[in-house]
Formats: sequence, C-alpha cells, structure tokens
Amino acid sequence: MKSLTLTLLLAVSVFLSACKKDKIEVNEEKVFIQKNLPPDTTPHYASVWFLVLKPDGTADITPGGDIVYRGKHNIKGSLLKVKTDNTTYEFDILSATEIKDKKYGIILWIRE
Repeated sequence: MKSLTLTLLLAVSVFLSACKKDKIEVNEEKVFIQKNLPPDTTPHYASVWFLVLKPDGTADITPGGDIVYRGKHNIKGSLLKVKTDNTTYEFDILSATEIKDKKYGIILWIRE
C-alpha cells in the first residue's frame, strides 16, 4: 500500500512539474517599448516598436512606424503571439518585463 501511495505521489509530482506556467500574466495593461533605441531619438518620433497588452486579450502593436494595429494576444509558457488581421507576431518571453521578437530580434521591455 505504501509503494502504491509513493508511486501515485511521484506520478503527480512529475505531472505538475511538466506543466509550464506562463511567464507573463496580463492582469493590468502592460506597455512594452523597444529597448535599444538608436541614439538621439525620441520614442514618439522614431521608428520604434511598441506593444500594449490588455487583460481582455486585445493587443495594440506598432512594429516600427506610426501605424498601430489592433489584434489579440495569446501567451503559452515562454511564447507570446500577437495576431492582427493579416500578421502574426511571435515573441520569446525573456522575463516578466522583457520580450524578444522572433523574426527581427528586437527586444521590447517595460520601463520601470
């Protein structure tokens, strides 16, 4: 009986450790901005990436320009996807405050 209990406990432990937790939780609006800006640029006038994640699952993304695209965001483990009408952007979640675009390598962060 003890070995069965121990086996079940071990199985549950392995199962729970295999579950990935999302690296970012969006309980409030989160605003990410491109981290390594070129020198002598003001973020509002440069071709800078912005990403706003909202708790209702919507996202606003400005991928280097002045047009904001509305879409939906989805977070699974360390992957963040933002899907607009015609494009899907994928980001690796580096930490709770930093993400990296998979295609261009642009790092965005939440200024603290």
